[in-house]
Amino acid sequence: MSTQADTASVWSPSGGRSFAVTATDGTFANFALSTTGSAQLGFAMTNELATKIQVTYAAGGAAWRIRNSVSQVTKRVGFGYKVGATGAAPYSGDVQPIVFAQDDVMEVYTVAVP
Repeated sequence: MSTQADTASVWSPSGGRSFAVTATDGTFANFALSTTGSAQLGFAMTNELATKIQVTYAAGGAAWRIRNSVSQVTKRVGFGYKVGATGAAPYSGDVQPIVFAQDDVMEVYTVAVP
């Protein structure tokens, strides 16, 4: 299995926060941690409303999900963007608004392309 560095940006009306993960390809057991304090999503942004989530990856492909670590309910899912990709950047990452609970985690699933 190979690994790759992924980053996530989560925006709320009051600002944003960055998360990072070194993801092992082929598994959802990759938890993104805040780049300021190494906290999981729920601890870093408890009770904050998010309207955009954007994950970038180095190579291959990536998907992400927001999951409650206690109830196991998946709250949001999406696909990552390759670093350097161009397109509708101002609108990329839009998600249905979500308020984070303390038990929420962001997991990233990556795949390598041979």
